Amino acid sequence: MGSARRRQYARAATLTVMLLAAVLGNVAPSAYASVTAGVETSGLRLTASTFFADDTVSLTYDVVVNTPEITQPTTIAANAPSLVDSGGSTSSSSTESTSTNTTLPTPLATTEGADVVEITPPGVYEPAIIVRVAIHRPLNDESLTDVVEGDAGNVVDVVTAPLNRFASRDTATNVVSLNIDVPIQQRAGYLAHLEDVLEYVDPGITPISVSIIRGTTVIAHDVTLIDVGWQYIDAAPLTVSTVAQIAGRATLASPTDNSLSAEDILRVNNELDQLASLLITSRIPISLAFSPELAALLVDGAIAPSEIDVDFDQLLVDNQGELLALPLRNVDPSAAARAGLGERFATELNAGVLFVQSAFPSHIPTRSVWLVDEHATSDIVTEEGALLLRDLGFQRLVMSDDTYAGGAPHDGIDVTLPGSYAVGSASLPVTIADHSITPVATSLTTATDHAVLTIAQIMERRHAHPEIARSVVLTSSGFSVPDTDVLLAIERMLIDDPTVQFTTASALPFLDISNRAIVESADPSIDLSQRQLTVDSLSGLIDDTGSMLGIDNPLVARWKELLNDLFDGRSDGTFVVDMIDLVTAETTDLRNRVSVPMSGTVNLTGRDTPLPLVIENSGTEPLTVFVRLNAPRLIVPDEPIQTVLLPGANSLQIPVEARTNGSFAVEIEVLSPAQTPVVKGVTITATAMTLSGFGRLIGFGLILVLISWWISHLREQRRQ
Repeated sequence: MGSARRRQYARAATLTVMLLAAVLGNVAPSAYASVTAGVETSGLRLTASTFFADDTVSLTYDVVVNTPEITQPTTIAANAPSLVDSGGSTSSSSTESTSTNTTLPTPLATTEGADVVEITPPGVYEPAIIVRVAIHRPLNDESLTDVVEGDAGNVVDVVTAPLNRFASRDTATNVVSLNIDVPIQQRAGYLAHLEDVLEYVDPGITPISVSIIRGTTVIAHDVTLIDVGWQYIDAAPLTVSTVAQIAGRATLASPTDNSLSAEDILRVNNELDQLASLLITSRIPISLAFSPELAALLVDGAIAPSEIDVDFDQLLVDNQGELLALPLRNVDPSAAARAGLGERFATELNAGVLFVQSAFPSHIPTRSVWLVDEHATSDIVTEEGALLLRDLGFQRLVMSDDTYAGGAPHDGIDVTLPGSYAVGSASLPVTIADHSITPVATSLTTATDHAVLTIAQIMERRHAHPEIARSVVLTSSGFSVPDTDVLLAIERMLIDDPTVQFTTASALPFLDISNRAIVESADPSIDLSQRQLTVDSLSGLIDDTGSMLGIDNPLVARWKELLNDLFDGRSDGTFVVDMIDLVTAETTDLRNRVSVPMSGTVNLTGRDTPLPLVIENSGTEPLTVFVRLNAPRLIVPDEPIQTVLLPGANSLQIPVEARTNGSFAVEIEVLSPAQTPVVKGVTITATAMTLSGFGRLIGFGLILVLISWWISHLREQRRQ
């Protein structure tokens, strides 16, 4: 009797403490707060959440600890250890009870179509296993990360129930799921309380903690966030877009090798897998920056996701997404503008658009959005670069939060509001991308956890100023393809807010600038003016040598294409040196195919006898050259003689005229059509014996002999 009375007194004292705590606005009774205080979040993996909670808290977990049998708690006789009786929901006024009766387990309700079975109770006595769902005070400038890691703060109300009310086991996978579905409503007064209902005092971003407890031991625990009582009727809209890019080669390794490395192929194929999954399942339009150099490989099937027959063009149409224009090569617009190479950047941009359209024929890449990222071109913008982009039609820049803020910490940067780039006479609005859609980091951190934290960060700002329109660009680190599961979880949660609009990056509204502007310009990481000097020098060599082949020759086109790679930001100093060596070696090799193998003496037997000459072409293609002779004792053509050298030995007859008789040296030069030496320093010996010399003297002597004979003959006849 005395023991029962003491229990009544204890309960009355507990109720009194609760009432005083409620009146004073203090924490919930220690019986609720102390059970999970300081407990690490583990054992529960959040797989689904209805983030906006108006009348129900709906959460789904996978239980990843050694889960006990899912039964109604068993009470035992008085001579056995006492157990907590939670054979129904407890409230803040009643948490523990004992009984002398044994309650048989209640079979689990079998959901139609689900593979769920009744689990028999264990054959030993053990404390009751309950699920405890607690609602905490709404956040007020607390760190969201600290909260979800376990620091949920003061408890407002608690609902507890047997494990079998919420849990079920899948016989196929043996996975135990915890399906929390608890009504929620705002508390009308300090004394108001309803069983099986979580009551809150104030709306806002609110922590919810879920625990599985055996006796007083917490065997699994998790803290998540919900948005309680969001008044979206008068709120300004939130516009949401997704941005991703699939980059080509990470670096330019060799001038002669434009193929993807094994690492690049693996990365690209993985990203294409993620892209296909995202486009198939997500309805948030994606703005995709697809590397033009990958377009041909995608069309040819050299790169492809693991799925068969993926039509990315049609998937992007179904997603209502868009393509962002990129240059064919990674030419930095800021470096190009500073070096006076704006036209080259524009040319590369036009070429990139055409290449991408070959893989996505249903789309014309937009030139209204420019990604500021080193994988696209560079991670900085200069005044000259911003002016060039603006002149080419770009209307906004998209930067990561780290890039815009200049690194962590972000010093109050609000990623839901625009910033601006304003340096000198250049001005462009900046949309700040939030890199929150990253792959799941650990086995206990789920895609839903990432999504909840991301949405909570957004909604925290909306609660502070619901009248301000906002825009959010969701992406991953380096603008890589967002994690599909995280993005889908965000989409499922945001779909409950009618003020949220999904659109492309180019269609985001131009809102008032709210973040501090970028007003200082950095220097480009590459000096394209020095690259231009190298290109000018090599271009002269290519034009000269190419004139021997013809401007339409594929080898000439290849050399010129190679030079364009020198403006690519992925090429380093070693690449430049290799390019110089390559072009110099190949042009020199072609010129060395021409030779003059003649030796010895050439006889000129007449005054106008042409000079015979043999020039050899050791290559496989005809070469156009000019031949020039230098010989003071010969009259040679004033202009070099043009000829086409066929593969092999070529015999030429150069018109000359000997000035005198005798032997003398003749210098032979072979020139390119651009009049630069191809062969020089070749000298042959010519011997001239013409009528203007010794031949004329002999002829005159014969005439004198003949005349002398006739004179003698006539005299003899006169004497007779």
